[in-house]
Amino acid sequence: MLFFIFMEAEIKADDGRSIPIMTMGPICIAPEYKRQGYGKILLDYGFEQAAKLGAGALCFEGNIDFYGRSGCVEASEYGIRYHGLPEGADASFFLYRELIPGYLEGITGEYATPKGYFVDEAEAEEFDKQFPPKEKLKLPGQIFG
Repeated sequence: MLFFIFMEAEIKADDGRSIPIMTMGPICIAPEYKRQGYGKILLDYGFEQAAKLGAGALCFEGNIDFYGRSGCVEASEYGIRYHGLPEGADASFFLYRELIPGYLEGITGEYATPKGYFVDEAEAEEFDKQFPPKEKLKLPGQIFG
């Protein structure tokens, strides 16, 4: 079974416009299937589906060494800034994939994370109390801890 989650997002353009784009969650390949081309097949299929949904472009967080094989570039190359980062901060994790040629041509601005990505920490802690306690870990590959 294959699942992709795409979510509507936007670029708040420096000229005041709101440019619709999509974002997506990371993909995952079981360790025994890594380095066999399945990740790229999965990713390319996902990009095709996003285009069918009408997305002109995708912005998302990820590793350029992997996602770059499917045409992704650092969003800063297109003048797109990651929300909330100070000027000059490293945003090499923030990637862009154009699905409609020239979609963001001449547009600069800041990516706006969809509201659905934000979690009320107090509500999450209260929800978590329903389950047996677990130790919170920061594992390799996590951007935020």
